[in-house]
Amino acid sequence: MTSIRKDYFWNTLGTSAVNFISLLLLIAVTRINGIDATGVFSFCFSFAMVFYMIGIYGGRIYQVSDVSGEFESRTYILLKFMTTAGMILAAGVFILVNDYDSERVILLMVIVVYKVLDSIADPLYGVMQRNGRLYYAGISMTLKAVVGYIAFLVVNLATHDMILSSLCLLVANAVFMATYDIPHVRKLEKIGRFSRADLKPAFMLLKVSVYIFAFALFANLLVNIPRYFVDIHHSKVDLGMFGIVIMLATMLNLFVLFVIQPKVVQLSERFASAEYASFNRTVTKLILISLVFGALAIIVTWLIGAPVLSFIYAENIHPYRLALTLVVVAGTINTVTMIYSNILSIMRRFKIQLVNFSVATASIFVASAAFIASGSVDGAVIAFLIANVIQAVLFFISYQVIFRKLR
Repeated sequence: MTSIRKDYFWNTLGTSAVNFISLLLLIAVTRINGIDATGVFSFCFSFAMVFYMIGIYGGRIYQVSDVSGEFESRTYILLKFMTTAGMILAAGVFILVNDYDSERVILLMVIVVYKVLDSIADPLYGVMQRNGRLYYAGISMTLKAVVGYIAFLVVNLATHDMILSSLCLLVANAVFMATYDIPHVRKLEKIGRFSRADLKPAFMLLKVSVYIFAFALFANLLVNIPRYFVDIHHSKVDLGMFGIVIMLATMLNLFVLFVIQPKVVQLSERFASAEYASFNRTVTKLILISLVFGALAIIVTWLIGAPVLSFIYAENIHPYRLALTLVVVAGTINTVTMIYSNILSIMRRFKIQLVNFSVATASIFVASAAFIASGSVDGAVIAFLIANVIQAVLFFISYQVIFRKLR
């Protein structure tokens, strides 16, 4: 197997494992602990992902597209230690403001620490990718997800304790980081010890990455603002149902990672070399692939989505058939936004993205306030769809305007 094929295979497998674990965990909790528990677990896991956006602070996109060597690998790693401290602080403030019960507080913090380890691992994966070893990262992500999930499932079946089970995810991440990630990175680069001298470039990186961080945070809020409104206005059962329904949209986001992550370095090099025609053809191809895939997903969801999910979760999902389909429509539209966002980041066009995401976030607040109190899950889905349409239109226009100025 050639290196590029290994990269595609293991990156796809690893990314799938890491992202599908949330779906598999939700299924396990629903079947073992009940739909009420699903509401609490999906809420905690999803808002841990909001704080994860702080910890990961833009992720690998800036690191692996840094073809000119603007920052050293050690700087990217040090930054994650700084941002994960902010991640934990933000989670603490969120808990204090909302005055949750002890179960939700402990569960949320366990999952937050689990995602802290994911945040620290991300720049290590960036080192692997920049050194032509993306498949190392894929193997690591696969091992963490598979072992963590199996341990979660076994412990939850034995104890029906979501907190104890979630600790298994944290332990799996810690073990594989210590025994796999760090040793492999040390073989590829000499990172060395951190010193005070490293703080200045880390703060510079913090500054230049702020846009990418903001974009990821806004994108994550687009899913979770409706969830927050459902939690305020409706029961844990409704919250659990929304968690099941909205999961289809988050799964579609995997598609963006599949198609664009291995292309980031190539697209960055083409853009840096002013090969704009080739660059645009690749962008167009990525958009068309995402739309075709989304159209197929919409058809399948309408035909068999409700009965399949009812069987998987052992809950009656049939009343949410239309909501499921609209979620997939919104998710498909969102894949277009995410591709354009990644492309605009490669082009280093950040301010316009901040405007676009801010408008979309404002629209989801307004739509959630308007539809969720009376519409519950259906209202939340409508709010989500409206915001995604607005967002995608803004990003499409932004890319077209910017690209035409380059030619």
